[in-house]
Amino acid sequence: MDDELTRMERMYATSFYDVMMDHHYRYHFVLSFIRQGDIVLDAACGSGYGTHYIAKNSACALAVGVDRSDHALNWAMDHFYCDNTVYVKCDLAGSFRDELPIQRYDVVTCFETVEHMADDRSFVQKLYDSLNDNGILLISAPNEKVIPHLKNPYFLGGVNPHHFRHYRPNELCSLLTDCGFRIQQICTQDNETYELITDRDDGFTTVLVAVK
Repeated sequence: MDDELTRMERMYATSFYDVMMDHHYRYHFVLSFIRQGDIVLDAACGSGYGTHYIAKNSACALAVGVDRSDHALNWAMDHFYCDNTVYVKCDLAGSFRDELPIQRYDVVTCFETVEHMADDRSFVQKLYDSLNDNGILLISAPNEKVIPHLKNPYFLGGVNPHHFRHYRPNELCSLLTDCGFRIQQICTQDNETYELITDRDDGFTTVLVAVK
């Protein structure tokens, strides 16, 4: 295991309800977009709490969680496995589609991950290619308007060393549309309650719903 626990880039809970509330609300939000029999990809699933929550609380046929960390995936298997979850090791910064157990998905979730990618456009394009036609992507990233990448109040020195950038809401939208997505919904997370709110762009995290 690396220094994930001290970096706080992944969370290791033993129950979904022990994770931070902003993560809780994002995965709960996903449920309304999942239809009977859907195949869901949770891109950068970490320790598996979100993948498991989707599998247990939606009508999906299968929830596939992928991450590059052996420790995270072992944790997921120990604490967040059920009959309709699969956990797979792959590096999302690489050509990960060949490593996926299924090539096309109905829904892809990708929360707080795109800011970690040096080549964000290539990454989003691969998410697009991983979806079935009319498939749905739910993606989130830190809002540059509220948490500036180079003046991050939560990190000593003002920069999260694991992020390449943050995004203004319009920048995140443009990144997705440049890769072929149609933006269906723009949400922000309230800074105090963490609830998802539409038609605003002043929360600390932007959450987009996009369609292939």
